[in-house]
Amino acid sequence: MTAGHSQDLPKPLLVSAGLLILLAVSLVIIGDELPQAAPLSEDIVVSSHDIRLRALEDGAIQPVLVDGTRLPAIKAEQAGFVSGVMRGLSRGRKLAGSDPDAPYRLARLRDGRLLLTDTATGTTINLDVFGRDNAKTFAALWEQGEARAERVPP
Repeated sequence: MTAGHSQDLPKPLLVSAGLLILLAVSLVIIGDELPQAAPLSEDIVVSSHDIRLRALEDGAIQPVLVDGTRLPAIKAEQAGFVSGVMRGLSRGRKLAGSDPDAPYRLARLRDGRLLLTDTATGTTINLDVFGRDNAKTFAALWEQGEARAERVPP
């Protein structure tokens, strides 16, 4: 590095970064204080599956239905969105002091939307708002759960 170059960051950039951090922290605090959404009424849920998602050492995700049935693992290359959702929900569980091993509920609604609910905290995520490609991985899990449910006698 030459003496003519400075490593000082422009003051407006530092102020903007500080405000962004303050906003993010404020939203987390405010979000934790907001009332939880009412549970979905059963008449709009077409089908749901309780599932545990386990992160594997190679970055893949192993989905397991609550009855112990293992679904095909999500390869590490395709698990980015699922991993991100898991990290966010795990953080919520930790902050709430909830059971880290509680299952998630993957539900298909009558209008076609796909929701993921954390059964430990009650947090519900509409997966369709993240785009078709991101929701596709969760949709595949729901379909695999449906196929499994059709094979199991009542």
